[in-house]
Amino acid sequence: MLRIFAALVFVVFATAAAHAGQQQPRTMMDCFEEAGKMYKVPPMLLQSIAWVESRYDKNAENYNTNGSVDMGVMQINSLWLEPLSEYGVETKHLYNACYNISIAAWILRKQINEVGYNWQAVAHYHSRTPERGESYAHKVARVYFALKRQQTERQEAALARQIARR
Repeated sequence: MLRIFAALVFVVFATAAAHAGQQQPRTMMDCFEEAGKMYKVPPMLLQSIAWVESRYDKNAENYNTNGSVDMGVMQINSLWLEPLSEYGVETKHLYNACYNISIAAWILRKQINEVGYNWQAVAHYHSRTPERGESYAHKVARVYFALKRQQTERQEAALARQIARR
């Protein structure tokens, strides 16, 4: 696990450094793509989770009744800070969108490894309480399939334009 997380930290910072010299700033969508590739989870699924969690707000905070706090674009719960602290992760890191997305992809990958590549893994990303997790997974699924429809419509329109030019 240490090697996996060390790789996460390296990739996040190495990619940030690589993008720093480029003309265009790195976008949050770039971060979804990079984290998705690294942890073998669909970037669009990460985008869907981010929309449900924070509407893509990298500074989002949610104070929970149990005293914990959800932070950043993917709403990483403060209860993760203790296990992540051994890898040098601090609260301030969770407000960096790319770092937050990478940590979320790592958490989601852990859930997928545990319960399989299914909506239960998404439910567990949010909560182990069945009712809360299932409700959450349904919300994420609605966003995910809406994004998939938009992607398909854009691809079909691009194909139609190509055909019309022939």
